[in-house]
Amino acid sequence: MLKRLRIPIFVKFSILATLAILSIVSTISTSILKRQRVQFTDQLIDFGATMSRYAASNSPERLLEEAELPLYQLVSDIAKNNAVVYALIVNSKGITQAHSNISLVGNEYEPPADTVPVQEEDGLQVQGYQHAGEDFLLFSTPILYQDMKIGEVRLGLTTKYIEANLFKAKVFVWMLTLAITVAGIAMSMMLSFYFSRPIQRLGTAVEEIGKGNFNYKVHLARNDELGDLGEAINRMAEDLRLKQRIQTSFGRYVTPEIVERILASPDNDWMKGTSLEATILFVDIRGFTALAERSLPETVVELLNEYFSLVTDIIIQHGGYLDKFVGDAVMGVFGALIPDPAHAQSAVRAAVEVRRHLPELNRRLTRVRDPIQVGIGINTGEVVAGNLGSSKRMEYTVVGDNVNVASRLTDLAGANEILISEQTFLRVLADSRLSFQSQGEIEIKGRQEPVKIYEVMEQGSHREAWA
Repeated sequence: MLKRLRIPIFVKFSILATLAILSIVSTISTSILKRQRVQFTDQLIDFGATMSRYAASNSPERLLEEAELPLYQLVSDIAKNNAVVYALIVNSKGITQAHSNISLVGNEYEPPADTVPVQEEDGLQVQGYQHAGEDFLLFSTPILYQDMKIGEVRLGLTTKYIEANLFKAKVFVWMLTLAITVAGIAMSMMLSFYFSRPIQRLGTAVEEIGKGNFNYKVHLARNDELGDLGEAINRMAEDLRLKQRIQTSFGRYVTPEIVERILASPDNDWMKGTSLEATILFVDIRGFTALAERSLPETVVELLNEYFSLVTDIIIQHGGYLDKFVGDAVMGVFGALIPDPAHAQSAVRAAVEVRRHLPELNRRLTRVRDPIQVGIGINTGEVVAGNLGSSKRMEYTVVGDNVNVASRLTDLAGANEILISEQTFLRVLADSRLSFQSQGEIEIKGRQEPVKIYEVMEQGSHREAWA
């Protein structure tokens, strides 16, 4: 598929403006030239009529007296005008008595062929005809003596001066059109740049903001709609930057998935209480109180930060979300906020990976005397998930008896042990990378029946590489 040719907006604007200017100027020019032609023709007719009537009013006595010299002088004077091709006077018999071309005197007058009536008024007839490709006007005015026609004045006028004047007018109009067009193109380009440059800046701003550069500002010193649009884009970028800052800062205290949902739909039903099946994981440091007493405060803070970062990252990588920190314990939930049909298996894999990374963590904590050891408890079952708390402090969490069971298993777990309930065991039993060892039954406060527990053991081939 051919890619459409991209034409900048200033080019389009200039072309459209130029075409509009040419169209308007051409229309006006055509109208002006038509009016000029009519005016020049009317002026020529008025001139011919005046000359014809002048000759007719000054020749009756001379014609009756057959005074050829005065008649010749009369028509000769009229013919001196450049527009007059010939002038003549004929008697009542049609014989030429005087002619601007003296050689034609005495001949019978023969009018031009194929004349076309142009105008007739008060005995004056105006006709048009062509000769040798040139247009002429023929004026015929009767010579009267005591209201009796005794002859006729004939004037032939050329229209080439009309065409000459029209040509001059056309040249002037063309020059004026060219000047207006050039000025219009220049002005249209200035206007197009005046509008296209801000649009380009706005486009660049939108592109930068789309890339996540919320610090980008568009600077338009304009007090119009484009300026308003620039301000709106800057406000949008500022709002997005603020949202990003809130998301980043808030995400340090609340899991990123919860932040996303709160920002997307803060009043949605997902924040209300609902009953669902999930897997709860607790990770707790063994002997943390004694370890903290033997270490400096900054060392304890460094230890906890490294430990919390490790456990949190692993929980998130396996599709769970961090619910809370309780002292030195970490609570993770699988299958509640993020749907996961295999939430039990994800939780157990996360627990195994936490245990596998403890040696590496202990190597980094050079200032801690004793290595960190953890106890991990996991339980699967129905819980109540929702946005709990007060008007001043709320959190999305899960509560219920199954959460207490997971916490109790964590308390029972020895150093680097992973204890799971029977409900979790039945869901991960088919995982060939794991082996399990029964730890019998325990009594849980608030439960009538004891809970069967199992310890998670890694198969030897999988201790070095967990897929």
